[in-house]
Amino acid sequence: MLKLSKLFIVSALLLILSPIHGIAANCLLFENFDDQVLDDRCEVYGHDWAKLSPPEYHLNAAGRNGGYAFSSGTVNEANMYWGADKMVTPWPTDEMYVSFWMRYPTFTKTAAMENIKIFYPHWNKASSYVHFSLASGDSVYYSASAKGKMMTTGNWIDCPNQTDGQWHQYEFYVKFSEGISRFWYDGALKVDDEFGTGVWTNEVFYISVPSVDGQTPIGTFSREVDDWEVWDGMPDAFALRPKSPAAPTAIALRILP
Repeated sequence: MLKLSKLFIVSALLLILSPIHGIAANCLLFENFDDQVLDDRCEVYGHDWAKLSPPEYHLNAAGRNGGYAFSSGTVNEANMYWGADKMVTPWPTDEMYVSFWMRYPTFTKTAAMENIKIFYPHWNKASSYVHFSLASGDSVYYSASAKGKMMTTGNWIDCPNQTDGQWHQYEFYVKFSEGISRFWYDGALKVDDEFGTGVWTNEVFYISVPSVDGQTPIGTFSREVDDWEVWDGMPDAFALRPKSPAAPTAIALRILP
């Protein structure tokens, strides 16, 4: 009886300590830039897919907690790209979680809609994506596509103080099988969309962090990125994050011309 009681207690503890979403997620890419060498699966691009090299970008900016960070150099929109030729194939799960910290050491407002893209991964070749771009220092524009069909557009999200020169965290989660798209800014859930089953597959094409400047002429800014993580699911530490926005007024709607 004593052995059975101990077995029951151990089993109960294991159940409690198990990840809430079942199987533990795996980190597929982690880059904190402290060795000042970019992961060899990644490349750096600028406008019109121009491949860049230092001093067009740098890996020696001061990191957010010591160490180093990725930064703009002579090309302000320099961004890191993990592409199809070096992508994990097949993608190991039907989930993707991406987190990074970013700051703008310099920023000058040059347009009503800056369109400086923050996160713009593609899957199903290039026909499906979620698209987040800095619209202003206090707002992000968001849209999503599924196999060439726009699922949502015209979303203007309140993300205050992005360009204040301080570090801010951007987190994104996609569950391909259920068409789920979520976005957190500094730990606050800002997007929680569910487009349904069958709209996406997990055929990941590329992930870019952050991304290009969609305005012409190019805006006036510089960026730094630190602690970039790509997971095949929600990391255990974040599994208890809320799944609905605390304040539904955080999203305003406006239609782009």
